[in-house]
Amino acid sequence: MKRVCAVFLVMMCAAAVRANALQPGVQLLCHRTANQDVPENTLESLEQAALLGCNVVELDVRRTLDGELVLNHDGILERLTDGIGETEQTYSGDLQLRDLGGWMGDRFTGLRIARFEDALNLARKMDIRLIVDMKTKGMGADVLELLQREGMLERVQFNGEWSDVKQLYPAATDAGAGTTWVQPGVTVEQVKAAHREGKAVVVNFSENDHQLDLAAMKAAVAAGVDGINVDYPRLGADAVGRPVERKISALEVQANSGESLSRAKAILALSKYRGFPLQEKFAHWLLDADDPVSRAAALALVTARPQAMVSVFAEALRSEHSDVRANAVWALGILHAPASALIPLLQDKDPRVLQETLMALARAPGDVSAAALLPLLSNETPAVRGAAALALAQHQPEVALKAIPAQMQVEMKASLKLGEDYERRGHPQLTPAETEDITGHFRSQMKMVQAISLLKMPGGLQALEALAFQPGEGSTQFDGMVAGFKLWDRIGADAQPAIEALGSSDSQMADRTEWMLVQAGQAVLPDVRKALGSEKPVVRERAIRIVAWQGDTESLETLRTMQKTDAANAALVAWAIEKIESLHPKV
Repeated sequence: MKRVCAVFLVMMCAAAVRANALQPGVQLLCHRTANQDVPENTLESLEQAALLGCNVVELDVRRTLDGELVLNHDGILERLTDGIGETEQTYSGDLQLRDLGGWMGDRFTGLRIARFEDALNLARKMDIRLIVDMKTKGMGADVLELLQREGMLERVQFNGEWSDVKQLYPAATDAGAGTTWVQPGVTVEQVKAAHREGKAVVVNFSENDHQLDLAAMKAAVAAGVDGINVDYPRLGADAVGRPVERKISALEVQANSGESLSRAKAILALSKYRGFPLQEKFAHWLLDADDPVSRAAALALVTARPQAMVSVFAEALRSEHSDVRANAVWALGILHAPASALIPLLQDKDPRVLQETLMALARAPGDVSAAALLPLLSNETPAVRGAAALALAQHQPEVALKAIPAQMQVEMKASLKLGEDYERRGHPQLTPAETEDITGHFRSQMKMVQAISLLKMPGGLQALEALAFQPGEGSTQFDGMVAGFKLWDRIGADAQPAIEALGSSDSQMADRTEWMLVQAGQAVLPDVRKALGSEKPVVRERAIRIVAWQGDTESLETLRTMQKTDAANAALVAWAIEKIESLHPKV
């Protein structure tokens, strides 16, 4: 009740600006976001409506089982998602797992249900107004709170179950307030009559026989109406005299000349427009010798819908410019192009092209021979070596199990030598070449740790443990840290190596191992319980903390005995018992 009152007071203090104050010109209203271009009520569809020129966008809001406000029209999950049931009877976390785009085609697979507050944030950034159709009763206080927080209170009107909004905030208006909604065919005289009564006129072209009737839309605009409501914003934009093609042409001009970053931004802006014939233009800009421009075009080809076919990149792969080849290969990797399309690039002499090719192969379906990859694991360029490790782990895991740990030792020795040399010279200012050499080895090692973590056979686990539990400093220490994180979900198969590492003289490594065993879950607890009886005091102490943080009730009997027999750890044991009992009040 206090929260509702607080919301009410905030609303009463808001400036009294009408939510339907319109911008100059005929307004373009979009029904249920750009639902004929992108799956309805998604952030992507809201963005598309704004890009296509809509001033006002209608969206639908429902409350989930746990109280989250989300965009959804009819509440039937079977209609638009791969889930079942009703929105109001489903937790928001469950909804986020559901695909909300695949029903409209593969190009939209992976879209997720949108939170209302995220939609408000996007609407504010894109400077559009909203009609909020409230589908669930009793959401008023929550809706108003979010509107106030996102700075959208004065930019919305309401439909549906919004009576409690009106009670809390009397200045709120219905979507039809001060407006006459009419069907296509309205005359000049009818429009003038409505205007004499002080009413705006909006013609509805949504879900009727005239939804694709561009001539009727233009006739309505010519009759002097104040707005048209559409399901096809591109037609509506054309009718009101703000054709989308005009925006696209301006962006194309910007993309074709000028400063590098400005060109790249224009290309990325173009990539957001759905359903326009832009793929050939992106392929053209991909060939640009200006690397940021080429890279932006590669990203556009990846994110545009529909995505580009492998054949689109053929010319770029033959380019005389290595950056162009590298950008094309990067895009093919993100698109999971088949290995057969990438293998020829392994003959490229440019290090960046080789690195991107190997990274792409690490994602690619198909076969790649060990003979093609193994030589690159010892390439003179560290970045190439790291990428080669990933590709080898993906396509030749048995070979990788022998080759990568061995190469990892070479990398670590090289890094150690660089560090010793830096110490010997008295920590001088590093040259760019020296900095690149040091970071190159570090990058390579990170990729090799990642590659080893991909090896799921028993030997792969042992190789990962060898990295995680080795003492060391500098990059070696960081290698161990990352390897340790990779073990969180695997160490339960055999926790004994980790238990032994708890007693290491390298306290930072032992600390990481302790927390690894806390995060690893119940599978490690049998070995940790045994460690409560370790002859090494430091192992016992760490084991006590682990069972405490895990809330292990099966350790309580042992801990209560230790409380009497282990005087050195009595306080720690008492804390552990209290911690476990607090997690399980009935124990």
